[in-house]
Amino acid sequence: MRTRRGDDSKTGCAVEASLAVIGGRWKGVVLHWLQGGTHRFGELRRRVPNCTQRMLTLQLRELEEDGLVKRTVYPEVPPRA
Repeated sequence: MRTRRGDDSKTGCAVEASLAVIGGRWKGVVLHWLQGGTHRFGELRRRVPNCTQRMLTLQLRELEEDGLVKRTVYPEVPPRA
């Protein structure tokens, strides 16, 4: 189980705390693509083809919880995020 931001590691090491937040297998790749600007989920899905939809969703939710990614939901039909 990974450490959340509020759960400081036993050593208090900043590197260890950082890796706990961005340590997922796909998080680095996702952050790389988001670095260039806003992307829709489908765009990220195409840019990271080896990552399953479920795993990409989980990784994005964790990044959102940690405050590294902001999710915007638009009130439209069909819905988009």
